[in-house]
Amino acid sequence: MRTLQLTTDHNVPIDVELASVGQRVVAVLLDVIIMVAYFLIMSMIMSAIFISSFNFNNYEDFSIWKIMFMIIVYLPFALYTPLLEYLTKGQTVGKMAMGIRVTKKNGENAKFKGYFTRWLFRPIEFYIILFAQGGILLLLASAFFDILIASVSGSNQRIGDFMANTVVVRKNPNRSFSIRDVLAIKSNENYDPTYRNVTMYTDEDMMLVKNIITRVEKYRNENTKKLAIALAEKIAKDLQLPEVPQKRLKFLKTVLNDYVVLTR
Repeated sequence: MRTLQLTTDHNVPIDVELASVGQRVVAVLLDVIIMVAYFLIMSMIMSAIFISSFNFNNYEDFSIWKIMFMIIVYLPFALYTPLLEYLTKGQTVGKMAMGIRVTKKNGENAKFKGYFTRWLFRPIEFYIILFAQGGILLLLASAFFDILIASVSGSNQRIGDFMANTVVVRKNPNRSFSIRDVLAIKSNENYDPTYRNVTMYTDEDMMLVKNIITRVEKYRNENTKKLAIALAEKIAKDLQLPEVPQKRLKFLKTVLNDYVVLTR
């Protein structure tokens, strides 16, 4: 499992889990199946309409049919990847199924230019058409080259990712540990919780709290402090406290300890 530390434009570091090469390959295969199915089905529908509605011997009718075919069949087929990634913030159907997404290296969503740049350096739709015409060697060579580059890259990036400054990450990272595994905590016998209604939160919520505490202690800058202050204010509001404790970091640590003790 590879991880990557992204640094946002506000200089806040974020740890993310990179999608594996295997996950990305499976996502591409699923997308290929969807694209080919769309292309074949829509081609048959358009052909049926052409046969029944257009005059084979009329050049104008044939030109209209070619334009309609390009707009209805080929353009959605060709632009499936960049358009869908733009509309869904970094995911195609295959990526959704595998729980992965494309993001910029600063952790933000890419712009259409970024998704389009990635696509330009792997126009698989073009290779599929070549495959239909006997271009199987070019398709396999391209796939092998992409897999090789992503495998040796420290961030699992292929050429398109390098050019677009993007990475592919897991949308819901695996957690092989829980809040109880990472904290050295007190027991109910020698610890009296301060905020007993912290049980409204989940382990994932408290992992966020712990990560922010770690960031503040490791990266002592204004951005991480502001992040901790904002989180402390949100939790104080959730707990319906009359005011936010002055010592925000200590407050977050108390909330964290209270949660673990009360839910263990």
